[in-house]
Amino acid sequence: MSESSVESVVDMITDAVRTGRLAPGMRLVEAEFTQNLGVSRSTVREGFQRLIAAGLLISERHRGVSVRQFTRKQVHDLYVLRATLEALGVALATPHVHTSPTEVLDLQRRMDAAETDRDLTLFSQLNTEFHHYLADLADNEYLKSVILQFETSIYWLQFRVLVDQQSVFRTNQDHRDIVKYMVSGQAQEAGAAMQQHILNAGEMVQALPSSHFKRELATQN
Repeated sequence: MSESSVESVVDMITDAVRTGRLAPGMRLVEAEFTQNLGVSRSTVREGFQRLIAAGLLISERHRGVSVRQFTRKQVHDLYVLRATLEALGVALATPHVHTSPTEVLDLQRRMDAAETDRDLTLFSQLNTEFHHYLADLADNEYLKSVILQFETSIYWLQFRVLVDQQSVFRTNQDHRDIVKYMVSGQAQEAGAAMQQHILNAGEMVQALPSSHFKRELATQN
């Protein structure tokens, strides 16, 4: 079992979830992946385990492995925590951007161009690149790891927002505010802008139909 083979399983499943080919609640059949990718069962199992640890998949007794589905409350909690963590990351990254703003300004320029062209696919890719770049600049491997884990676990819901709502382009104003504060060295303001940006994204996800969410279990009094 090679590391590259395991990564190919992880990448294939992640992309399938992100693009909606594998929807929340959908069961994953081990044999299908061994056949389609030409890898061993142990390789597929290791890929499953990594994505279970990342929060993208879930393993349940008598049901096997499936794409994890979240309740509205769980999604809300994820976005609140992610907003706090990314705000911290931006605050840590601000001194680096203030000193060397060229790359982040170029990223913003490309996002602006994608917004002007109404290119949703490119805008989505650049948005991901933007958040990953800032997480890298925070220079804290533990913070980055947790941020990326949260991002992976809500990939599918984020993608549905991008597909179903052209209003996603309006979030680019948030990016411009974040970049403005970072370039000027205002770490606290940049962090607050990022926190609000993530919370705004969470509200867009919550606006999706209930069919996208796992049903809340009734609580007993």
